[in-house]
Amino acid sequence: MQNKNIIQNSLKLVKSCPVCSTKYTITMADVVEELETGYLIYFSCANCKSSLLTQINEMPFGLIGSAMLTDLELNEILKFKNGERVNVDDVLEVYKKLEKSQI
Repeated sequence: MQNKNIIQNSLKLVKSCPVCSTKYTITMADVVEELETGYLIYFSCANCKSSLLTQINEMPFGLIGSAMLTDLELNEILKFKNGERVNVDDVLEVYKKLEKSQI
C-alpha cells in the first residue's frame, strides 16, 4: 500500500511520457528502491514503450526529482542496481581494448 502512495505522489511530478505525451497511470510505475532521501521509480509508457528512471525526493515544501530516459527494462535495472560500480580504470581499459581492435 505504501508503494501505491509513493507512486501517486510521484505522478504529481512526472505526469506524462516525455516521448509521446501519454499520461502516466499508477500501473505504469514501479518503485525500484527506497533511498535515504526519496525513491527510485521506473516508469514504462504503455503507448510508445519508452522508459523513464526517476529519483523522487519528498521535501517539506513539496516534491523534487530528476529523470532520465533509458532503454533498460525493469528487470535489468533490478539486476544491475547493486552491482559493482564502474570506475575510471574500467573505462580506460575498455577504451584501450576498443582502440586496439579499431571497432
